[in-house]
Amino acid sequence: MKMYGLVLVLMIVSCSSPVRFIQTDEFYESQEKSQNEEIIFRRGRIERPHSVIGIIEAQLGKRSRRSELDALILEKARDIGADGVMLVEYDIDRDVYIEQHHAVVGHGPWRRHIVGSHPRVEVKKSASAIAVIFD
Repeated sequence: MKMYGLVLVLMIVSCSSPVRFIQTDEFYESQEKSQNEEIIFRRGRIERPHSVIGIIEAQLGKRSRRSELDALILEKARDIGADGVMLVEYDIDRDVYIEQHHAVVGHGPWRRHIVGSHPRVEVKKSASAIAVIFD
């Protein structure tokens, strides 16, 4: 029974991905691009005629850099067969948790119970881009 629980946990952890594709064009059928095909990457708008097929979102931890988020977006674009990505936006999401610490200080009649709290911050950096195919 313990082995079944371990396998279930590993499956859940392995299914969570730092990058996802939200398809907005219901008629688009994705086909993986080969490694030698170029994918255009623009932080602004692509001027060439194109159709939007969806949004790619990537999320990493606080020590990540934009280049790592860009690499995840490009890898996903290659997987879905996009010709380019544009209007890349970056964001930092901070979830603040309050931790409480209990301590007993002093001796004898001067003994006191003190509760202190301070925030613990978990930071996640994310990027989103619009995936396109050329007309």
